[in-house]
Amino acid sequence: MKKTQLLIATTMFAGMLLPTLHLNAASSDYVPLREQLEKIGSKISWDTKDRTVTFKLKNGIAGIVTIDDAKYRLAGKEAKLSTPVKLVDEKTVIPASLLQSILAENAKYQDSKDVIPTFSVKAQGETEAVDSGEDAADDPSIWVDPKDPTKSKLVATNKAGGLLVYNLDGKQLQSYKIGKMNNIDLRYDFPLGDKKVDIVAASNRTTNTIDVFVISGETGELTDIVAQPIKSSMSEVYGFSLYHSLKTGKFYALVLGKKGEFEQYELSDNGNGKIAGKLVRELHLATQSEGLVADDEYGTMYIAEEDYAIWKYSAEPDGSKEPLSTVDIADGRRLQDDIEGLTLYYGKDGSGYLIASSQGSNSYAIYNREGNNPFMTTFNIADDDKIDGTSETDGIDVMSFGLGAKYPNGIFVSQDDANMDNGKKINQNFKIVGWEQIASGASPKLDIQNNMNPRQLINRNTK
Repeated sequence: MKKTQLLIATTMFAGMLLPTLHLNAASSDYVPLREQLEKIGSKISWDTKDRTVTFKLKNGIAGIVTIDDAKYRLAGKEAKLSTPVKLVDEKTVIPASLLQSILAENAKYQDSKDVIPTFSVKAQGETEAVDSGEDAADDPSIWVDPKDPTKSKLVATNKAGGLLVYNLDGKQLQSYKIGKMNNIDLRYDFPLGDKKVDIVAASNRTTNTIDVFVISGETGELTDIVAQPIKSSMSEVYGFSLYHSLKTGKFYALVLGKKGEFEQYELSDNGNGKIAGKLVRELHLATQSEGLVADDEYGTMYIAEEDYAIWKYSAEPDGSKEPLSTVDIADGRRLQDDIEGLTLYYGKDGSGYLIASSQGSNSYAIYNREGNNPFMTTFNIADDDKIDGTSETDGIDVMSFGLGAKYPNGIFVSQDDANMDNGKKINQNFKIVGWEQIASGASPKLDIQNNMNPRQLINRNTK
């Protein structure tokens, strides 16, 4: 979900053609928002369509209010005022009680050690633009060629209508117009008949199904291998991940819905060279959730509830419906809503990182993959002379395996909302960054692994 925001001058901030009220006795308990925020050095933006004011305090905490609405968000939490935010004398005004809450949040994290470390990297490659305009490109997945890593592929979704396959130079090899494909994932060595195949699966919002394909490494060709449509009972499929349980050997499709629904399907050979899906688990999150990634080694999965938090759950079908822990919240410091794509960097001996796309701040937050997932650092992808940076990223993926001379230490791939070509905005695409840029840019530096074969993961699930 996109929240396009425009920075505006003070004179425009007041309303931009919105009807205004006039100050009177009933307004005496209100204070002008911009004036108060400027006093404490906050950044402010305005969304004309939604009539919302978004602000970010100097310590990184974010908030959002809406004209004529008593609901607001501050520091990752939603609350309700006794009276709504108003437009008075061409100024956005808020109840004084909300100002006190903002000032209380502003007083936090004032120590220098509380500063969120952020650094920039630049893309070394990019894919060709998708053939659909507006909000189309969404989620990438990296397939590693077992014979020649330089011939690995990127498989990605075009939610305006299909699946796309690229080589590592970003050239489009295949395009399948099979529906509004949202999120995508892949797994290796699925047992099908007397052989093992690499499968690609995605959520199809047109048919409300989970579609599964075999990928041909040589050409990137995808072949549908679903026996009967794996149709979800939720209102609209959305987020998606595959999970290979190294504890049991079974494969699963994990899918999220627009209303926070979650379904888990066991994928199996139907005996006729096709894949069947069986619903084995359901749970429900409070609000819209999309980002989803499963850790095959530890038997866990991470879900991004867009406006609120990243949650850690068991990925096994008999796992609890309650989260194991909260990784982080969207208070604006490390994560600013929407929290979108999630991906895992597999490291040596069970180490590695969880990476999240913080769409509201055009950045990516990195957490330790182990234990309670402590926060590590944040980075963004900045403009280069030849390739522009990224903004409002949806899906991401990462690979800790060398992919040849150009990408000897693996890659990080991210969707770009505003793809630019010689200063002109064109259709969206995906950017590619060599992992060593990210690892060396962090402080302290992150690990660099280039031999973590995704076909040779180890079961670390002891529960």
